[in-house]
Amino acid sequence: MDWQNDVVLTGALQNYVRQSIKRLEILDFVKRDFPQYPWSLRTLCRRLKFFNITYIDPAIAINDVKSAVTKELDGPGKCLGYRAMHQKVRKQHHMNVPRDLVYAIMVELDPDGLEARTPGKKRLKKGHFSSKGPDWVHSLDGHCKLMGFQKSTFPLAVYGCIDTASRNLLWLKIWTDNCDPKLIARWYFDYIYETKCIASYMRLDKGTETGIMATMHAFLRKSHIDVTDASDTVIYGKSTSNQIERWWKELHERLEKYFKRQLMSLKDLGHYNPDIALDRDILAFVYIPVLEKEMKVFVDNWNTHRIRYQRVHIFPTAFPIIFTIFRKTMVLKMW
Repeated sequence: MDWQNDVVLTGALQNYVRQSIKRLEILDFVKRDFPQYPWSLRTLCRRLKFFNITYIDPAIAINDVKSAVTKELDGPGKCLGYRAMHQKVRKQHHMNVPRDLVYAIMVELDPDGLEARTPGKKRLKKGHFSSKGPDWVHSLDGHCKLMGFQKSTFPLAVYGCIDTASRNLLWLKIWTDNCDPKLIARWYFDYIYETKCIASYMRLDKGTETGIMATMHAFLRKSHIDVTDASDTVIYGKSTSNQIERWWKELHERLEKYFKRQLMSLKDLGHYNPDIALDRDILAFVYIPVLEKEMKVFVDNWNTHRIRYQRVHIFPTAFPIIFTIFRKTMVLKMW
């Protein structure tokens, strides 16, 4: 098949551009996914022009962009800043528009909310952290902000895993409980079975829910030539020093707060009683699929957001997911 008639190639190029991936990065993807065609940077540019694929589409009407932003502001998108909103407009609504246009529309539609989401000047001093590269250390932990008081009000528990070097969120699960060691181990097993990849080390809290998963990891790593004592491949420490804790803040501020207000309203108005088992089952039945869908979109947007250049950090300005897809040996240091 000629590349001019390859609809799969056309769709892939549209998707790369929609995510604002740079041409040099797109080149890595197309060489991997479409090796039947010759590729160079100039060839890629010519083919983008042939398919009329541009990073900014001037034909998109401002009113259409405004409608898309309004729709997002009526849902969980009201917790997003203008950068994340711009990313969502491009990816979910397929509108290749510039970021400053989205910012101007948000200033018009939600000036108070935009101001409230602007980061303050006070920042916590970060500690030292270093990693040898992707899949060197995976950080895993549970998240219970949606569960409410004493983790018992709402049956909505989250558990996830992040690559500490690339900040790529590897998997995120939501269920009625995140304290069952068999359930946590099954989620971990599903990930390594699907990806055929295991981290050199895993960073955990020393809770009862991590026992089976830690045993599985040590068992699988014990036959590797770089391992002397398999138990050393599991690192335990305080939850507050676990790197995924920083990502939980992103999830809570940009998504969970929207649903938390809904949940508290149901309880305060007497429509939900946490002491009634049927109420808890119905709430889980309704909310878990909704949250799964929204979290999938959130994770996808996170993994394809560009890590901005930071003067004091030795870290490439790329998407988190790129480090996982194109694994290379590197030492990354962050302060």
